[in-house]
Amino acid sequence: MQKPGASGTDGGTRKTDLDVRAHHKKVQIRLAVASDPATPPEILEAMATDPSRTVRRALAARTDAPGKVLRALAQDPDLKTRQTLVENPSCPSDVLINMVEDPHWSVRWSVPEHPAADAEARRAICRSADEVLRGLLAEQDGLDGETNSVLAADPSPNVRARLAAHTDAPDILATLITDATPKVRAGATENPITTTNQHRLLSNDKSATVRKAAVTSEKLPHDELHRLAHDRSVDVRWYLALWPTTPETVLRVLSEDPHPDVVAQAQARLGENT
Repeated sequence: MQKPGASGTDGGTRKTDLDVRAHHKKVQIRLAVASDPATPPEILEAMATDPSRTVRRALAARTDAPGKVLRALAQDPDLKTRQTLVENPSCPSDVLINMVEDPHWSVRWSVPEHPAADAEARRAICRSADEVLRGLLAEQDGLDGETNSVLAADPSPNVRARLAAHTDAPDILATLITDATPKVRAGATENPITTTNQHRLLSNDKSATVRKAAVTSEKLPHDELHRLAHDRSVDVRWYLALWPTTPETVLRVLSEDPHPDVVAQAQARLGENT
């Protein structure tokens, strides 16, 4: 029969044992403590400054690690530890916000797709000087209205172009289709929510870059493709001749194009179909 208070004694003994092993000179023993689900939070917190990066990486991977541990590891000098931390689905938003300014791109660029990247984290990304990071955020699904609006006004055409290609907000897409930069308007041709009428608008754009992108979208009605077979830009007509989904009737028009490069490409495609 168990004596009264024995369970508490056993628990205290277990904690003392873990504490002793958490300071053991052998890394493998400390690693076992860092990975043990029974290790109390206060011991894990003390181990966040363990001299072994292997131990700290194990802590960074724990989905049940205390927030205090994860916050300490966000400043860890070991890159792999910080990479492990940002891949941890339990990493809280306030830690992710700190990691937006991480010195290494691999850590920063992992933040936008993290499941805990909430509105506050997205705002931190929007303020970042890292253009690629902002572009990665622009590619995420389900962005809130404020984030969409900020990204739609981003000073970088590359960021706005990525938003144009990925946004699921029709009003933001409509704004970007009228963007002053051709690269942004071209990005809209890649977006699955771009309507047929919007594709028609883009295929009539003043910029050949946008009209070429409209060709490669494979979303243009037959009559628009026939019209583009007489486009004023040789590049647009050549892309039309090159593109594998261009109908044979359009290729026959292009095979009589005034430019020899367009003719050669159209005839090559027609030859493939015979």
